[in-house]
Amino acid sequence: MSGGTMSGGTMSGGTMSGGTMSGGSTGGNVEPCDVAMATLQPIPPNIILVLDKSGSMVAQTPTRWSELYNVVDAVVTAFESQINFGAWLFPSIQATNDLNQNACVVNANPEVGVAPNNAAAILAGIPPANSTSATIKGGTPAARTIDSAVTYLKGLNPQNPRAIILITDGAANCQVGTNWPQVFNQYDNTLHTFVANAWTNDQIPTHVVGIDIDNATTSNVQDGTPDSVNPWQKLDQLANEGGTCIGDCAPGGVADFYATTNQQELLDALQAAVDSALSCVVPLNPEPPFPDLMEVEIGGMMVPKVNDCANEDGWVYVNPNGPYDAVEICGSWCDTLKMQGSLEAKYYCIPG
Repeated sequence: MSGGTMSGGTMSGGTMSGGTMSGGSTGGNVEPCDVAMATLQPIPPNIILVLDKSGSMVAQTPTRWSELYNVVDAVVTAFESQINFGAWLFPSIQATNDLNQNACVVNANPEVGVAPNNAAAILAGIPPANSTSATIKGGTPAARTIDSAVTYLKGLNPQNPRAIILITDGAANCQVGTNWPQVFNQYDNTLHTFVANAWTNDQIPTHVVGIDIDNATTSNVQDGTPDSVNPWQKLDQLANEGGTCIGDCAPGGVADFYATTNQQELLDALQAAVDSALSCVVPLNPEPPFPDLMEVEIGGMMVPKVNDCANEDGWVYVNPNGPYDAVEICGSWCDTLKMQGSLEAKYYCIPG
């Protein structure tokens, strides 16, 4: 909500209603007077979908690309009002099947820039579900795409949370400066540097979704895929480095990334990643005239005010000493907010 003004218990330019209340829940000797109630939504995160368009995505029937397209369709359509989506392909449409860096081309900018209500643009900006090897081809330049995506996200409004969702069916290759056969047969370790730095330095998480990932070491042959690496372990490592571990967060054992083998699992994984990326920071506009008296409700349930969002369930002001222009919903209440999609802030005041 933006551009609202508060007057006499009402708000113009937003969803707020006022009324006179007595015997309120603020306690003490404070008697609530005109109470304004605003329905507010979290800040929409900016999320880049980094999508694997390498040749292996159409190596079987139904193709992995067709399943990925259908899942992207479902998720961006369902969440476009809550999330500013964008999409970046690796490699780009211009990539070839040549045995050199021509198979590793990545656009300088995303195929579809981050924007609100962006589902139609994303579905039009990526290859359709029935695409074949005539379009879905090339290597797996995940590293340079993540590097570009981080730079792009850092250039957007810093008030919006930022995240990357990487969806791939194999190990990264196409390292800058390599030639045949290394361009395909050498694993690109710079991917881990870019993912780790994005999380550690810029608090940009990378959610990792794998499609039909083998938990075995690859053979040392010139077959177009990196030699002597375990793709499962590499994606496990990426999820931990990117701040999005979903397993035991230890080498081996339970997958720390979203490991999928069919379209339903892929849909569940992408929905879970999107849900995790949703924000629980809600801007207050206008700011409460008496910050100590404001109350928060989600789904008709009173949310307690707490002191430590890291260890308690409730809500806190993002800036405890002001300005009181945003609240953060903590713990299990954050999950409730994500399900409800909005909260109600009750603005109490001191009479006279």
